[in-house]
Amino acid sequence: MAVRKKYRLLEMYSICVISVLISVVNCSKLPPSLDQVSEWGVELSTHLNFTVSRLSALNILQLNYQQASLIQNQGTDVHVNFEPVDSRSIVSDMSLSLSHMLGKKMDALKRSVEIAEKAAGNHTWNQTLQKEDVEYFNANMPTDIPLAYNERFKQDVSFNLSSVHIPVEIYNGDIQILNGLRWSASLDEIFEKNYEEDEEILWQYFGSQSGFMRTFPASRWIKHGDVDLYDVRRQSWYTQGSSSPKDMMILVDTSGSTHGQALQLMKVAVKSILDTLGENDFVNIASFSQEASFVSDCFNHTSFVQANYRNKKKLARDVDGLVAYGMANFKVGLRFAFEQFQLFERNNTNGMGATCNKVIMLLTDGGTDNAEDIFKEYNWPKNKSLKAEVRVFTYAVGPTANPTNAIRWMACANRGYFSQIPAMGAIRARVQGYTKYLATSFQYADVREHSTVITRDIREYIPVLSRPQVLKNVKQCKWGNIYADHLGLGMMTTVTLPVYNKSEGSSNQTILGVMGIDVTTKDLEKKAPKNKLGPNGYAFAINPNGYVIFHPNLRVSETYLEDPPDVDLLEVEINNPDKLKLRNKMIDEEDDKMEIRTLVLSPSLKYVSWSNLTYAFTPIKNTSFSLGVSIPAYQSTYPKFLGNINSFNQSVFKTNNDYQRKIAPWDYYKNMSLFENMTQTVDDIYKLCLQKDSNDDNWNKELLYQLYWDLKVISSIDKYYETIATDANTREDLEGLMIAFVATNGGLTQIYQHDKMENETFDSEELELDTWKADYYKRALNSEKFLFVPPEPQDVTKNYTDNPSIMVAHSISLRDLPYRIKYKPAVAGVKISHQKLQTEMVAISAKRDKAFPFALHCNDTESLFCYLLDDGGFLVSTNQEELVPQVGQFFGNVDPSVMHVLFNQSIYKRNRYFNYQASCIINTDKNVNAGPSAFKIPSINLFFDFLSVNWWSSKFSWLYVNFNIYNWLVSETTTYAKEKEDKIVIKSCVKMMYQYYFGEKEKFEDKFHCDNCTRSVRAVRLQVGNLLLVVTTPSCDECLDFYEPLPQHPIPVTEEIEDEAICSLSEEPRYRRHRMNCYDEDEREDDTKCGSGSILLYSKSYLTILSLVLICLGQLLTS
Repeated sequence: MAVRKKYRLLEMYSICVISVLISVVNCSKLPPSLDQVSEWGVELSTHLNFTVSRLSALNILQLNYQQASLIQNQGTDVHVNFEPVDSRSIVSDMSLSLSHMLGKKMDALKRSVEIAEKAAGNHTWNQTLQKEDVEYFNANMPTDIPLAYNERFKQDVSFNLSSVHIPVEIYNGDIQILNGLRWSASLDEIFEKNYEEDEEILWQYFGSQSGFMRTFPASRWIKHGDVDLYDVRRQSWYTQGSSSPKDMMILVDTSGSTHGQALQLMKVAVKSILDTLGENDFVNIASFSQEASFVSDCFNHTSFVQANYRNKKKLARDVDGLVAYGMANFKVGLRFAFEQFQLFERNNTNGMGATCNKVIMLLTDGGTDNAEDIFKEYNWPKNKSLKAEVRVFTYAVGPTANPTNAIRWMACANRGYFSQIPAMGAIRARVQGYTKYLATSFQYADVREHSTVITRDIREYIPVLSRPQVLKNVKQCKWGNIYADHLGLGMMTTVTLPVYNKSEGSSNQTILGVMGIDVTTKDLEKKAPKNKLGPNGYAFAINPNGYVIFHPNLRVSETYLEDPPDVDLLEVEINNPDKLKLRNKMIDEEDDKMEIRTLVLSPSLKYVSWSNLTYAFTPIKNTSFSLGVSIPAYQSTYPKFLGNINSFNQSVFKTNNDYQRKIAPWDYYKNMSLFENMTQTVDDIYKLCLQKDSNDDNWNKELLYQLYWDLKVISSIDKYYETIATDANTREDLEGLMIAFVATNGGLTQIYQHDKMENETFDSEELELDTWKADYYKRALNSEKFLFVPPEPQDVTKNYTDNPSIMVAHSISLRDLPYRIKYKPAVAGVKISHQKLQTEMVAISAKRDKAFPFALHCNDTESLFCYLLDDGGFLVSTNQEELVPQVGQFFGNVDPSVMHVLFNQSIYKRNRYFNYQASCIINTDKNVNAGPSAFKIPSINLFFDFLSVNWWSSKFSWLYVNFNIYNWLVSETTTYAKEKEDKIVIKSCVKMMYQYYFGEKEKFEDKFHCDNCTRSVRAVRLQVGNLLLVVTTPSCDECLDFYEPLPQHPIPVTEEIEDEAICSLSEEPRYRRHRMNCYDEDEREDDTKCGSGSILLYSKSYLTILSLVLICLGQLLTS
């Protein structure tokens, strides 16, 4: 008994020990090993591949499309042949088409210029013209002239006449303006004729040297901002179209005497000068007193930098930092400038420099030293050290009494012009004078005989840089860089020709203005053969500077931007050495092709992926542009459809109650996208087929045949969905299925919804119906695996109860050999609930529990965090319920410490992307002004304007009407506090973002430490598609504090980062090529009139007293 009892006690003790051990083991499970996570990944991949293929009908659709592409299966209603894609032939044909299109614009432009020169030559100058003597449509004023909406111009217009815009600072009763308006009115007839002969022609206009712009057809002016500051002479197409390019050194006198008003005026004047420069010009700025140096440290390594938007912006910022000190030494400043020209000539490489006009712009408050020795040494014929003489323009700036004779002499002795800028209001006018020296004169043959004090302003400047061009009587059509249309038609380029003054008795050294015709980038892109290029193929064009004319990645701002930045090809494509070669070959006008493996951006800019592309390129004849096409390797053939609408089975265009059959907003019939009562379903096509004749040329038969073919191919999957809906074996798989869909190159998106009672009607707006623009569609075509797409992230500050949906898509491929793809006609996919994907991930990891009893799995949510991430690092699924609302977020914001490890271990790599086309919303701060408003003191700028003869002689009555002096001087006498409302301003800016993508490693394990916290990480890439399975131990507070979120989302760059990028590029400037003819000198030039006298013809004291009288008058009016 004792022995038996002893054994019984021992047995009970053993059971207790075993129970305790099991309990201890259960409480101390370890994270799974990398091999275990790899097994989870394999099984999850297999299961997802099988489930999604079945739910999306992928294999059925793949087979149907393959069979429909065979010759023996073609029908009489529609059949398709697959033709080989020849990239060289495609780009050549498109180039010819564009050359023909743009050639028509140039022919129209030449006709308009011929008529303009005849009209101006036949015009008799009338010094007595009054405003009421000249009739014209003032675009800024109300009018009784009827306007009607026109789709081509996207606004109300009139084709019976042109409209006129006059800058706000120009008096519309000026005699120059009135005479110009009278003779240019005859342009309406040729404008209308050009419009009738070219159905694609858009705005035609004449920009006058006097400042007005005549535009056809007539339309109301669109003002951007509170004040209309538009001046045609400041537009890039005008300045580039009126003269040859230039290398310019701006010298700013910063001696002590310029302190205060003079230096501030110089800073503004310099910025105005920069505004007149374009991408074919080169510039730098130096300041001098006892010594000379470059204003910008960023550009002190080179004599000149390209006058593109970014460089000018940097220079303008650095000019603001100038301070006055010391004594002015003009010899030091001028020697520095000439030596920079010498250095630039010797070291010029890579196409840098304008290699044409050389210009020094000297801004000073006056002086007595004319620096003659410097000009003798560097610039005059006997000792000239440069290939071409430098022209010198001098400006006496500020209301000072300093002598200006020596400054005037500098300009006169060096083929330039001298001018004075006494006050702020004169800056734009005086600098415009410089522009007119480049290109314009405001005088006709006999205007000099009638000159009065009114003409003592910018209009008497002698055209300098344009004189050789006019004397040689040469005209060259110039295509400018793209810009945002002020009248709302989007991004466009302009072809220009100068209009010369050929009036009898004139010196024939002046131009009257610039004629231009617009072409939108959208119209250029329309010439691309989209069916041959496919959804991921595209056309693009660049100019000799490498700047993009059109490209699908060129983002067009929906809001007008005054200064759209110059965007290089390497800034809209991801740069690599092969892309650089491609760019340079295109600039050199080569006709060739290249095979390039490269990263490509998704339309959303959130993703990049590898792709093998063929680039073919060729120049566009009679322009300065080079055209290119990019075609993915899988687009080796394209479908060519033939058919007979009369043989169509029109029932395929009817909506099925079980499906939504949506179509892209394309014009299957001309202007169909503009028709009323369109449902964007196949029913629209059915109705049109009943209403329109089958032989109607307005049908886009290529589109229509492809859509019909798609509908026939996918019609057989109707029964497939009915079958799986009733099959007990698939019932479990159907749980969590929201929709199944197929989207096609023909613009069809068919949506099948499994359980309408549970999910209600699916909103098709969640899918982009324009398949060729849809981010998921283009990315799926670029892959041979399933693409998992998380939704846009929710606002985590709000409480959401919705279950996120995950899209899964896969391309359908046609093959002519077992492993060679010839075409991808469609994408099939599903949307499933996050809960379904989460359940699959947890269940599969739990299945392995028996094989690995001591390992944690995804069901152990407190001890193990499981994530599915996509190829861009965005969260697709998680076992953590509190993180479900963050599905779609960048994982670097969800779990920064783990994302840092994944990035550092090369599971992910990233591409840093600068978006130079971005626009930023600037919200001005509210502030409060308090005080009596009855007495408003005029600004010092306007006070100095009082000291201008022009103000008194030509603008007084005009200013009264336009600016309402009474309101300026008089207001309510109540003292009050006025809160200025927030004002939203949109400016062009630079944004930086990162795109993450899979690196070389497909799996890894690691441990990392955050102070006293240690975390383990296992990561395995799934073979089913773009998923990464990440398994990690829980986070801790130390890690949250230790790791900052990795950057991904686009943010405006700081000024320091932007400057770093600008400076870096200036040190190694990209290759460019000169394609413009140079006209920089002519021995017949008449340079005897090289400067104006003092503008202050009336005493300052007299005008000061008179201005005070006006202020007192305002006070009397309030009493």
